[in-house]
Amino acid sequence: MAYIGKAPNTAIVNQTTSQSFNGTGSATAFTLNRSVNVSEDLEVFVNNVQQEPGSGKAYTASGTTLTFDEAPPSGTGNIYVIYRGEATINPRLEHDANSALAATTGTFTGAFTSPGIDDNADATAITIDSSENVLVDKTSSNYQTVGHELRDGGRAFHTADGSKTLSLNRLSSDGGILDFYKDNTEVGNVQSRSGVTSFFVGDVRTAGAGGASLHPIGGNTPSIRGGNHSALVDNYMDLGSSGNRFKDLYLGGNLYLGGTGSANAISDYEEGTWTATITGSTSNPSTSITSTGHYTKIGRLVSLSARFIGVDTSGAAGGIRVTGSPFTIANGSIATGNVMIHNRFNASASNTVNLSPYVTTAHIAFYLAISNNAWTEITHNPGNDHYLIFSAVYHI
Repeated sequence: MAYIGKAPNTAIVNQTTSQSFNGTGSATAFTLNRSVNVSEDLEVFVNNVQQEPGSGKAYTASGTTLTFDEAPPSGTGNIYVIYRGEATINPRLEHDANSALAATTGTFTGAFTSPGIDDNADATAITIDSSENVLVDKTSSNYQTVGHELRDGGRAFHTADGSKTLSLNRLSSDGGILDFYKDNTEVGNVQSRSGVTSFFVGDVRTAGAGGASLHPIGGNTPSIRGGNHSALVDNYMDLGSSGNRFKDLYLGGNLYLGGTGSANAISDYEEGTWTATITGSTSNPSTSITSTGHYTKIGRLVSLSARFIGVDTSGAAGGIRVTGSPFTIANGSIATGNVMIHNRFNASASNTVNLSPYVTTAHIAFYLAISNNAWTEITHNPGNDHYLIFSAVYHI
């Protein structure tokens, strides 16, 4: 049959239904099989007598509850209800896949299936694949392509092409920017200090290390998939280069150069002054003669110097000695250095002689080679305007 205008909805049909209840003489409320809006949606009979709807009359009805003003008498099936409204058979809604779905609110009670989340742009914004990986700006899990991946199991990959991959911004105050944890315990972090420089702090020891330490880790094949990048390496990499140097190095312990033994350890560096005093092996000068010398100590190696210019050594006799060395020479150590002595010491007739200092635990003496196998100690020739300038290097 043809229709003028829109065809009627075949999903809505006229279906009058009824329902019976058993009166108890005390019950006033009864549950309906279907919901109603007002009392007039029902025709109610008690013992075949039709009742008047409305509050203060015989009954009211709302939703699925029928309420009598007075309890109907006892009887089997003596309460009879006829539903006046039309029963609606709700069909399954199928949306046209080629048409836009406009909605402002709604709730899905079952599973929601979608090939992706659309941001109303020209590409899929977020994809959740079959492995529960969340992908942004990409549709397949591959960390070598641009985009972001939150992978099942807790791993995350962020890939950019020709730009920064990750930016972390802390506002207002200094403090941690990135924290590192192992088994729920913090093992280090990157911090902002004084609003300018970031530091890596924390215990970065490796298994088996004898304390907190920073170790080089690398592999023979520096590629993405090649090489054992969790293995410790030895004597493998440089700290800086000839054209890209670090500035100052501050150490609280030893510096090992060329090896790992105690002989390779430089434990300290020190510079200072010392008071050098001229004495004699037989007698000292009548007037104390002192001079301020300088020294540098690197580990066990001491380099010192002093000079006496135009001094009066009257009263001195015996070998020329200088006392006051800031560090005691090691047993068996031999000092080397240079000496210049004015000719009024009895070393030679020349103004300058080639001498060698000899450092003992108590003093520094000066010797002159007089033949291939003989040495003589330089002795005092008391008088005015004497000069003694020397440097020496020895181990402690």
